[in-house]
Amino acid sequence: MKILVTGATGGIGRLLIPILLKAGHEVIATSKSFEKAKLLSFFNQVTYITYDFNQPLSDNLFQYFGKPDSVIHLAWDKLNDYKNEEHTTTILEKHKLFVQNLISNGLKDFNGVGTCYEYGLIEGELKETMTVSPKLSYPLAKYKLFEFIESLKSHYQFESKWLRIFYIFGEIYGRKNLFSLLNQAINDKHKTFNMSGGQQIRDFLSPEEIATLIASIATQRKVNGIVNCCSGKPIMLVDFIKNYLKEKNYEIELNLGCFPYPDYEPMNTWGNTEKLNKIILK
Repeated sequence: MKILVTGATGGIGRLLIPILLKAGHEVIATSKSFEKAKLLSFFNQVTYITYDFNQPLSDNLFQYFGKPDSVIHLAWDKLNDYKNEEHTTTILEKHKLFVQNLISNGLKDFNGVGTCYEYGLIEGELKETMTVSPKLSYPLAKYKLFEFIESLKSHYQFESKWLRIFYIFGEIYGRKNLFSLLNQAINDKHKTFNMSGGQQIRDFLSPEEIATLIASIATQRKVNGIVNCCSGKPIMLVDFIKNYLKEKNYEIELNLGCFPYPDYEPMNTWGNTEKLNKIILK
């Protein structure tokens, strides 16, 4: 299968593309920085085509990217600032135009990457059929892109999957998260690590596990629509971190309750994997 991967130089793209290549797929990789792309280990194994979402649209992006069989759309800007209003204004509109151009010119399979934050403040197990209410600009923009893609189905014939990525615990290139902050404190030999009370219940996956799931979901044809990309295994955050520290033999005291709980996240939430299991379980 010929697969176009946008955001190829981003944190997940760098992990996903080698998985697709190993599975025998032909990969067309795109990002806005050729200089970053040429440094990647897989650069000579893919067809690399530069594309900047800030540039004027090509007349036919489907043809421009070599008529791929499928697209995995990872590209997005300002991922370290979920509250930035540009997500719902300029960024969203550029991605709408990009997707519509591909589909209107012949793309038959689109895989969009969303976020569990689309569910908003819903507590407990999250199922794909739930009515969502995003509380931040980033997940709201993602959900609006999902709705836009669904609306295109009344005009064009194509299949789509929407992958809602759940909580990632691990190093992601170019991203700041709890993992990177914790490991920075350890590397700097801090005696304590400041965090919230840690009583949140979540399910976690490593970036490598997320990339593997994305590859599995995107390259199959039996399940479409929204798919939770998650472990489905709820665990209290503080317990998860303590297990990680014990596994790595790291010594640092957790300063619990230093920060308030975010008001845009539910306390207890994890993904339902019934739909995902239809894909990954043989």
